[in-house]
Amino acid sequence: MGDAWTAVNNDEYTLLYNPASLSRHGHDLTITPLNPSLTGTSLVGDSEKQDQMEDLDSDPTAVADVFFDFPIHAGVGFFPGLKLFNFGFNVIASESVDMLLRNKIHPTLDVDYRSDRGFVTGFSLPLGTHRLKPKAVSGQQTSIGVGAKYIKRRGIYDSFALTGTDILDVLDSDASTEEILDRLGMTEDAAWGFDAGFEHVARRGPMQFVVGLAALDIGNTKFNGTKDSTGQTRQLAPNNDQVNLGAALLYRTSLFRSTFAVDVRGLTEEMETMERLRAGVEVGIPGISLLAGINSGYYSYGAAIDLAFMQLNVGWYGVEVGGAYRRTESRRFVIYLSLFDFSFDV
Repeated sequence: MGDAWTAVNNDEYTLLYNPASLSRHGHDLTITPLNPSLTGTSLVGDSEKQDQMEDLDSDPTAVADVFFDFPIHAGVGFFPGLKLFNFGFNVIASESVDMLLRNKIHPTLDVDYRSDRGFVTGFSLPLGTHRLKPKAVSGQQTSIGVGAKYIKRRGIYDSFALTGTDILDVLDSDASTEEILDRLGMTEDAAWGFDAGFEHVARRGPMQFVVGLAALDIGNTKFNGTKDSTGQTRQLAPNNDQVNLGAALLYRTSLFRSTFAVDVRGLTEEMETMERLRAGVEVGIPGISLLAGINSGYYSYGAAIDLAFMQLNVGWYGVEVGGAYRRTESRRFVIYLSLFDFSFDV
């Protein structure tokens, strides 16, 4: 759905979008114990790049020609958690790597590798006398929420000249994998981050309108890194703060469901207007949905199957990795599986 999720986030990822949405939790207790996700670079729809990959040989020049300005991404993650009334808690466990080879005259490889372990927690509080009960067919509710996260990050965040002595020395050495990673700048640090949010929900029959405002990673969640033997500080990628505004219109009946959502991201940042926009739509029947959206000018689409014991989402999407509107697109796929979720009321 183009990641337009600030006002929709009624799933296990609520705490990553808006902690105020915990007030919309429809049960006393919900547990999501096993939910792995896999993401990677996608070549779907890029026949030219597929042909180049098939004809790829071991010649360094040919390899460089194929991968210049072609973002490479891979990631795997787990986000098990629970919601208890208006309180939420999730474990964070993820591995991801992003690489981009640029500048043909002086080839440089940008590397962002992250191995995260930690947790995120939060709670929300409905304001005033208007409370929206889970089974209510009409009503409204305004809520605020706060969240905190602790992340221990191990990784590499640097650019390497492919013809530089550091890379050549590493390639020529017989060092172990850990020694190679250390020489490339592997470091680790831990940091706390904080979130806050606001949400208003209005429901009338099968229609529900939601507007939300979220401030995430307030003041940036920064990792200081460590100093190497030369006294230089090894850097880790931060979680930059962002303020996001979202609105969503949801329609739910026993036979049909639909969602239309819009996000405006980075309200406190300087960027082009179109770079801020996310929009998405979902249509389906109970058990299966089709989804599509646009994310800063790049399209996305996918499908979701939701059975009693299993939820499976498969999708393709694009994200901007070049730092400006439609400069460098990274096309990716996502496979998400959630097993043995259950909810109950006391």
